[in-house]
Amino acid sequence: MIDRPHTPARRLRRTAALALPVLLAAALLPRAAHAQAAPAWPTRPVTIVSGYPPGGVADQMARVLATEFGKRWSQPVTVENRTGASGMIGANHVAKSAPDGHVLLMAAMAEIVFTPYTHEKMPYQPMRDLAPVAIAVRYPFLLVANPAFPARTTADVIALARKSPGEHTYATSGPGSVQHIAMEMFARMAGVQLRHVPYKGVGPALMDVVGNQVSLMFAGFPPGMAQVQAGKLTPIAVTTRERFKTAPEVPAIAETPGLERYDFPAWVALFAPAGTPPALLDRLNREAAEILAQPAVRAGLEKAGMTVSAETRAELAAFMKSESEKFRKVIGDAGIRGE
Repeated sequence: MIDRPHTPARRLRRTAALALPVLLAAALLPRAAHAQAAPAWPTRPVTIVSGYPPGGVADQMARVLATEFGKRWSQPVTVENRTGASGMIGANHVAKSAPDGHVLLMAAMAEIVFTPYTHEKMPYQPMRDLAPVAIAVRYPFLLVANPAFPARTTADVIALARKSPGEHTYATSGPGSVQHIAMEMFARMAGVQLRHVPYKGVGPALMDVVGNQVSLMFAGFPPGMAQVQAGKLTPIAVTTRERFKTAPEVPAIAETPGLERYDFPAWVALFAPAGTPPALLDRLNREAAEILAQPAVRAGLEKAGMTVSAETRAELAAFMKSESEKFRKVIGDAGIRGE
């Protein structure tokens, strides 16, 4: 056998041949590690927590997603109502749960962007302890008045409030509630004073506006419109910047001169405990968007006065940050404190 000299070219070919299996194995390592890090899910029943009683928007959306998720997954999905403290009880429960995707939260604005500023002591920090998954729906509030109240437009309300500062009343579901902050934002932008009458819950507040115990209220769109259609309340305006397509005859507050920047859409969104694997959060975001895009689901929600949203997780995180900053100023300037 002839012993060939180890030329530079030959040594390079031999080194490459020896290195190729090692490089291929290294290239496959991340995929194998990823496969091991993403176990089958769900492995047990999944719970979507709502911090509000049955019948509210957060509860309704939790049930829509629970029903549709349950059709897709190998485990049942149920809704648990952990009510109280403006949604904080339910939010705190989820924030303290294991970050494995088996306990989720359908949250509203109050327990995510309001409570850090309306409460000095919080059992959880929304931006730190909860991971945003997907906004389910947005919807307007409806400024309604008892028919005996002489205002028929936003400009009328402002004129009456300026004529008698602090005399005219508005109802809310409690200090620091969505209705309270929406009205304080309106009053400060309009430069008027209205007297706050807090209740323990939306239902009693709305009924006292119907009964003419209180003059005004920012009501949720579906219950507010139901009372309008029954002839028991007068619609004044919606809180979104544009008119709402299911009630185009009702103007937006922003159409009133001087209030062009008023925009207060309410929303509910799906959250998971912080630390939940990003791949699982992405899957939940994608599947929630697919469910809400179904024609029957979308049509039912729009009929109830809601608009379906489909943000990515990054877009939702940016939106939460901007909402937090906006309401930090509103709540701080108004000195609002929750119970």
